[in-house]
Formats: sequence, C-alpha cells, structure tokens
Amino acid sequence: MKKAMNQSKLMLLLNGGSILALLLVVVLLFIYNGASSRLEKANADKNSLTYNANRFMNGSSSLVQDVRAYAATGDKQYYDSYMNEVNTLKNREQGVAALQEIGITSDEQAMIDQMSSLSNDLVPLEQEAMNQVESGQIDAALGYVYGTEYSTVISQINALKEQFLNALETRTQTQINSLTTAQNMISMIITIAVLLVGLMQVCVLLVTQKKIIRPVIAVRDQMGEIADGNLSAPFPLESDTSEIGMLVHSIHETRDQ
Repeated sequence: MKKAMNQSKLMLLLNGGSILALLLVVVLLFIYNGASSRLEKANADKNSLTYNANRFMNGSSSLVQDVRAYAATGDKQYYDSYMNEVNTLKNREQGVAALQEIGITSDEQAMIDQMSSLSNDLVPLEQEAMNQVESGQIDAALGYVYGTEYSTVISQINALKEQFLNALETRTQTQINSLTTAQNMISMIITIAVLLVGLMQVCVLLVTQKKIIRPVIAVRDQMGEIADGNLSAPFPLESDTSEIGMLVHSIHETRDQ
C-alpha cells in the first residue's frame, strides 16, 4: 500500500497556512496604520516648522522695514508698528518657541541663535536711528539703518535664513520620503499576503474537491453497488495510507471476500 498524507493533516496544513497569512495581514494593517500616522505627523510637522520659521524671519524683517520707513519718513505709525512687534506680537520669540516645541536639530538651533545674535546687534543702530528721527536728524537716522554696518549684518542674516530654510526642508523631506517608502513597502507586503491567502484558499478548494469530495462520492456509489449485490462494478480508486485510502482498501477487501 502506497504512502499518502492524511486528508485531515493536509487540510490542517492548508487552513493553518491561511490563518497565519490572515494574521500576518492583520498585523501588517496595524503597522501600516502606524506608518500612515507617522507620515501624517511628519507632513504636519514640516508645514508647522516652515510656518514658524517664516514667522521668526518675517518678524525680524518687519522690524527692519519699520525702522527704515520711520527713518525715511518720520511717520510715527512705523515707530508704533516697530514697538508693537517688539513688545506685543513677538513673532520672533513665538516662532522660535514653536520650532523648539516641534523639534529641531542642534545645527538648526545654532543657526537660529546666530540669527538672533545678529538681530540683537542691530538694536543699538535702530535705537540711534529712531533717536535721530525724534531729534529731526533724518539724514543721520538714514545713515544708521542704511549704512554699511547695518546692511552687512542684514546680508548675513538673510544668508543664514536661506541656509536655515534649506536645512529644514532637506531634513523634513528626507524623513517624509523615508516614511513614504516604508509605507509603500508595507502596502506591497499586505498585497502579497492577501494574494497568498487567496491562493491558499483556492488550494483548499481544489484539494477538498479532489482529495475528499470526489473520493467520498466514489465510495458512496461503490457502497451502493455492493449493497445491491453488484461486486463487479468498476472502482478505480487505489488504496493508500490516508483516511479515505484506508476506506478504499476496506472496500477492495470486501469485494475480494
């Protein structure tokens, strides 16, 4: 009698494989959701970092524009706007605080500190310019805020602004790209796992049809023939060591006896 795998064992292996594949899909879905959440947060953080970086820089730029406009025109509305930014709006301070809360690197913090230090170097020149305006010395005021020293510092700050924004964009976009790649890979694995589940279910269907249903129908028909006394009816099934194979062996023995 030839050896064959038991139908129960074969079905157990196929169904067990399907269950494991389904569990893998469930686990991967949880991982995928986690990756999606991290990617969504990374995008939100990038937008927030960019917004607050511009807030910090625009706050600094507005001070320069206001003090230069005040020096050129003597219009007190520019002085009030300057003082409102310094004492009330505080876009620079709030922008930096928000950046630190979200999370920036030590190199990025160093650039912020350098820009802040340069901005502080401008304060005495701006104060002198405003004092000169109050004294009616417009030309002297313009010399303070349009002079070489002031313009040089402004150029240094602008260069640092560009460097800071480029560093921020590169870091955040690299993180987003990495998370996107991971998410796509997980999605691909989920697709493969789902296809594997489908393939295994097709195998279960085919094996059930070939190894169980058809042999059982043949055994049923043969037992009917034996019950009717017809021992010469064709019975092509061969016996083996599986459950149905042993049943077939018993039928052959019954016919022979």
